[in-house]
Amino acid sequence: MGLTSPALVVVLAVVAAAALAAILRYWPRLAGRGVMPVLLRIAALGLVQLSVLGLIFVIVNNAAGFYSSWPDLFGSQSGGGAIIAGNDHTRQNAGITEAAAPVTVLASSPIAVPGRPGEPGGQLQAVRLYGRLSGLSVPGYIYLPSGYGARVATAPLPVAVVISGQLDSPGDPYSAGRLAATAARQIASRNLGPLIVVMLPATVGQHDQGCLNVPGGTQAALFFTEDLPQAIDSAYRTVPPADRRWTLIADPAGGYCALQLAMTSSETFAAAAMPPGGYTAPPGPAESGGSPLIRTQDDLSWLLGHQPMQPISVLFTGTGRGQPFLSQARPPMRVGQIGLSSGEWQLASVFDWAGTTLHQTLASRS
Repeated sequence: MGLTSPALVVVLAVVAAAALAAILRYWPRLAGRGVMPVLLRIAALGLVQLSVLGLIFVIVNNAAGFYSSWPDLFGSQSGGGAIIAGNDHTRQNAGITEAAAPVTVLASSPIAVPGRPGEPGGQLQAVRLYGRLSGLSVPGYIYLPSGYGARVATAPLPVAVVISGQLDSPGDPYSAGRLAATAARQIASRNLGPLIVVMLPATVGQHDQGCLNVPGGTQAALFFTEDLPQAIDSAYRTVPPADRRWTLIADPAGGYCALQLAMTSSETFAAAAMPPGGYTAPPGPAESGGSPLIRTQDDLSWLLGHQPMQPISVLFTGTGRGQPFLSQARPPMRVGQIGLSSGEWQLASVFDWAGTTLHQTLASRS
């Protein structure tokens, strides 16, 4: 049970209420004389106070975000990552000015290769990314392949950015743990070259603006195209987006964001894979900040017919038709569609495609 889990608040509240009810019920039995009754009364009162203080701590911690996990609280987190002190800048938080690092590693856990007991598959880091230009602070996860520490000095790795609304949903194909395990499985089977996977939530900021720069609102596009590459480059040994080796993978909640970024920022993202859809508006609430241009960009099918074709690869994954992209796209844009793999590892073929596309873009520039 995580430190920030709502279930922990419920459990502590139930424990505190039960302890108080038990004391009120059995207090006459503890009123006897002697050392033992006194010790029992002290223990009973201590239990109530401890449970109430624990409940208060968890509620305050969830509200203020002091600690994100048990290892963070007890100082026992481990792993290949570290807190990266990049270009310091400040932010205002309840009147307090604090320095923010581009990448803060909150916790790290090993990933085993599925079906190969004992074989290391890399590590999954829980991180918080801070955008120097956008001012956004975004939680996420980063997968590092097995042997990353040995390669870091000589071999920069390509990057796949996953945008998912299910990162914290265990068992979902787009959850952080399943994504990391799928990548480890494909790398171990040599269907996928080593790569770094950056996993971010589908909603950046207070609302889902479809990853656009909204006047007077969230600068999501700025975060993805400028802040994210700078932050990852400051903490990890990666091939920069300028070498056209970054790709996007998204679930239905993040598909609009991924396609929008690829269509409007092809200098940063060379490819995008997401489920089929109309993509005439982002999922969830959207705002334009009073800008007609933003309202127009909300319809990606309109952009397809009114802006020059971008040199990107677009892959629609799963069932359904990716209209109008499949029928209207022309070179240099390449559009295709594949089904998801059967069984537990549904995104295996998507990762394989991403790896092939990443290495093809490198070869085209070498």
